[in-house]
Amino acid sequence: MALFFAMTTPLYTYAQENEEPQKLIEALTYEKQPGFANASSKIFTSERKFTISGFGEVNYVNFQGSKDKSSEDMELFYSNLFRTGIWLGYKFTDRIILVGELQTEYLTDQFQQGEFAFAYELVLDFLINNNFNLRFGNYPMGIGWVNQNDEPIGFKSVNRPEVERLIIPTAWMEFGLLAYGYALPKLEYAFGVTNGFNGPNFSSGTWIRNGRNHNMFERPSSYAFNGKLQYGDEDDFLIGVSGYYGDASKGYTFSTEDHNPYAGEKLNSNLGMLSAHGIYKVGNLELFGLMAKGWLSGTEQLFQIHQEILGAETFGYYAQAAYDILPFFNQNTEWKLPLFVRYERLNTHQKIHQDLQGLDYPFAKNDLEVVTVGFNAQPKKSIVLKANYQIRKNFAGIEEPNQVELGVGFIF
Repeated sequence: MALFFAMTTPLYTYAQENEEPQKLIEALTYEKQPGFANASSKIFTSERKFTISGFGEVNYVNFQGSKDKSSEDMELFYSNLFRTGIWLGYKFTDRIILVGELQTEYLTDQFQQGEFAFAYELVLDFLINNNFNLRFGNYPMGIGWVNQNDEPIGFKSVNRPEVERLIIPTAWMEFGLLAYGYALPKLEYAFGVTNGFNGPNFSSGTWIRNGRNHNMFERPSSYAFNGKLQYGDEDDFLIGVSGYYGDASKGYTFSTEDHNPYAGEKLNSNLGMLSAHGIYKVGNLELFGLMAKGWLSGTEQLFQIHQEILGAETFGYYAQAAYDILPFFNQNTEWKLPLFVRYERLNTHQKIHQDLQGLDYPFAKNDLEVVTVGFNAQPKKSIVLKANYQIRKNFAGIEEPNQVELGVGFIF
């Protein structure tokens, strides 16, 4: 027996020394799959059949004055946010990939009230070639920028820009079918069909946000189309346009017992949206801009459901400049410290239907101008500490205090 161990031990040691080490944790490559952010793209570049990835963020908001609770939608006045997203990816084959996410968030406000919410994505990608692929399931809309880059390292401010919360309702997922790929090198396209918005749930202060559908298992009662064209590389120069159009009626019919002009009729409401964005980076300077324009028909009918006065037209835009100052002090560090400033303008009620004008009815209206200044401290690309101050004004005559915001976020 001693002779056996004496003979086999050198062979075992040689095998150990020459065995390829197993990676217990597979690092992010920061290569994005079209339509997904960094962490959610992990399965597409992984050598494994199964991956786990995700993100987390904790945000704090301090209002420099009284925040008017003019809407029941906590999106307008929360003071603390805890958000996580966990991604599970599985490769049936190298060309058939399943991706699922559970995103949870808990909000609290200065009135000591709390609200828990969750959303999920579940998509099956069929990778045919670089020019044409299919995605089926509950996927993120390609409208704007943050909706497909919603991980905390994907935007500079503590909270998502107001334009991409109140006009473009990030995070926004819908159930449907999407075709995507590259028509030319660096020219990404996407075109999809999904279920439509739930118009009866719209709220004046957050426009269409409460009409997002989170249930992929119910039969669609209305349909919509979305599309995107994007050219370039976000680490250099990138421009993109995107759009959405669809039925927002959700099959709603006014009861014959309703005491309004539409009793017994079907709701007829359609939603359209266009957005454009651009990025330019040179050295330590990063410039970013985005605009969005929305149209909503049938607002006079929607008012009869919950007495919410909704904008028939909306608009929003912002421009942002960021500069990493750390190279001035240390060029041999992995840390980054970009300072940024952003100007933002939006109006959830740019135009109101003539039948609703002049109504003596209180409603939340966001005609906002927001200037945000702050910084990001990144010890690694996957971790960010954020702080910013917002100078806010609501031209609708509603008190809008300035805000101090602090946050921490990470991806894995």
